[in-house]
Amino acid sequence: MAQEIILAGRSAEPLPRADYTLALLKRAAAEQTVPDSRLEEIKAALHSAAGERAAAYTKGRSTTVTRKQAEAFYASVFCQLDAVLLELHDDQLAEDALRTRPLAELLDAGMLLTLQRYEEAKERFRQAYKLTAPVQTSFFHALLKDFEKFCTQYDARFRAADTKVAFTYPLLGNMQIPERGVAGVHRYYTALLLEGRLLQMYDIQAIRQLMQDYAALFRTAPDMIAENLAELVLRHSLLRRLSGREDAGLHVTQEMTDSVQAKYAGVPADALAEILCGKLLLPEDPDTAEYCRAAMPALAEMLHRRIGLGRVGGWFAVS
Repeated sequence: MAQEIILAGRSAEPLPRADYTLALLKRAAAEQTVPDSRLEEIKAALHSAAGERAAAYTKGRSTTVTRKQAEAFYASVFCQLDAVLLELHDDQLAEDALRTRPLAELLDAGMLLTLQRYEEAKERFRQAYKLTAPVQTSFFHALLKDFEKFCTQYDARFRAADTKVAFTYPLLGNMQIPERGVAGVHRYYTALLLEGRLLQMYDIQAIRQLMQDYAALFRTAPDMIAENLAELVLRHSLLRRLSGREDAGLHVTQEMTDSVQAKYAGVPADALAEILCGKLLLPEDPDTAEYCRAAMPALAEMLHRRIGLGRVGGWFAVS
C-alpha cells in the first residue's frame, strides 16, 4: 500500500536521460520503492562488474588500476545499463527491471544493444553525409573527424562513455542530446539523417540559391554558413506558407516578411507552434515528419520573439 501511494504521488515529469540508471537508483532509494537489500545487491553487482573489467583490462595480472581507469570502467557499466533501460521508454518499467532482473543479465543486454547501436549509428552518419553532400557546409563536413575517431577508437567495453564525438553541428530547433555514450551518438547521427531526408524534399538548386543569398548577408561563402541548414531551409519554406504561398519554394521577399509580421503580431508562441505544424510540408517518412513536428515549438518561440521585436526580416535572406 505504501508503495502504491508513493507511485501515485510521483511527478509526471520523466527522469533525465543523462545518467539515467543513476537517476533511477537515486529516486528508488529516496522514495523507498526498491528495498534496501536489493539496492545493496545492485551496488555489489556494479562493483563486481567494474572489477571484472579491471581484471580484463590488465589481462588478469591485477585488479588495481588508476582512479581515472576505474572511473571509466564504472562509466562503461552505467552506459550499458542506460542503453537497455532507456529502451523500455518508461521510467516505471525501467525501475521494475532494476528491481527484478539480475544485473548481469541487464549488462549483457546492454552490451549487445550498445554494439548494435554503434553499427547503426555509423551507417546513419554515412547516409546523412551522402544525402547532404550536394549542399554540405564546412561546418557539417568537419563532423568527419569525430566520425573517424568513433569508428576506429571507440571502446565499448572499457570506455563506453568516451565516444570521441562532440555534438558540434547544431540540430534542428537547437535540439539537445542528453544521453551519454553510444545512445547519444545514435540519437545525434539519426537526427542528421532525418535532416538529410528533409532536405531531399526541396529543389537542390533552390537550396543552393538560398545558401548563396543568406551567406551574402554576412559577407561570407555559402559553405561557411554556421547554422543548421535544415532549419534555414525549413524556416524560409514556412515563412512563405505563413504569408499565403502554398508551394515548396524558398525565396522570401520583404512583402512576405511584412505580411507575417503584421498577421501574427500578438499570437502566443504555443498557438504559433500549432500554426507552423499545420503549414509544414511533411515528408512521407513518418520518422522525418515527427522530427520536424518536434522542432516546431522551438522555431515558433524564435519567430514569436522576432515578431515581438519587429525583426522578422533579419531571420531570412530577403530580396
